[in-house]
Amino acid sequence: MDSKYILLALVIIIILILVGGIFYFSKEEKENITQNVTKPQEIQNNQTVTTSGISAEEAQNIAANYMAANPAEFGNTTTGTPSLRDGVYYVPVVVITSEGQHPPGTIVAYIRVDEKTGTILGIEPIKMY
Repeated sequence: MDSKYILLALVIIIILILVGGIFYFSKEEKENITQNVTKPQEIQNNQTVTTSGISAEEAQNIAANYMAANPAEFGNTTTGTPSLRDGVYYVPVVVITSEGQHPPGTIVAYIRVDEKTGTILGIEPIKMY
């Protein structure tokens, strides 16, 4: 007779755990759906466009002119598409021929260009090895 009560107690506990789990997971999904709907709107409303600095194309041209003025340092390379981070354009220096030690398309350095002034801030080499 004791085993029937133990078995009944175990069945009741398992049912309570299942009901609690179903309630918990169904409530959590509703919260995620709400967050997914509102986040794109928040991001869209908080975006601002600043036009006080140079464009990415201008940064790329500045880097290309710098590379042309230093052909010994930048032989067999060209500029890639710049990326803007913290007010600085990082213009990739990309290998264009297979004559050197790196295959074509390899980024070997970044030329840093100030977004506001267009000044070359330096070269950031990439350590390959």
